[in-house]
Amino acid sequence: MFLDSFKKNIINQLVAADDGRVLHTPMEPYFLAFTGQFSPGMPFTFYFEDRNKPVLFVYDPTPIDRRSSHASFLEHCEGIKANILPITSFMQKLADEGYVTVRPLDYNERPELPPDYANLWRKYKQFYSDVMNGLSFVCFSRFVPEQKLYDVWVKFNPKVLAG
Repeated sequence: MFLDSFKKNIINQLVAADDGRVLHTPMEPYFLAFTGQFSPGMPFTFYFEDRNKPVLFVYDPTPIDRRSSHASFLEHCEGIKANILPITSFMQKLADEGYVTVRPLDYNERPELPPDYANLWRKYKQFYSDVMNGLSFVCFSRFVPEQKLYDVWVKFNPKVLAG
């Protein structure tokens, strides 16, 4: 399996999550967002209006009348959205090839919208079906690394064995 830095960061996040650790990598905001939590420390999160209708909420505490233009907001969301399909597709590949075990999560246990969400979070819903399906798969699953994934992980993290 060829691993570029993007895929290595995904594997690092999966291993860290399984070990109960937090990493500060470019993938961290996505993996936090997959949980559906709403926290001011998160730049964005994913909420589902129903099981196959994800909504991207972007944190923006700026008063509503002083927020950036809608066009600027859409451009920002397109930047976030650009990584979703590559992440979810790679996670599907890891599952398909036995690198992770996928355990389904209950849709009804996702976090609710916070009471003040409209004042702090901006909503974006423009997803194609491939992105919606990928988000549903990743957000409603827990990924448990198999030994096979740890073997790959150790190959590109030789310092793990040294210390």
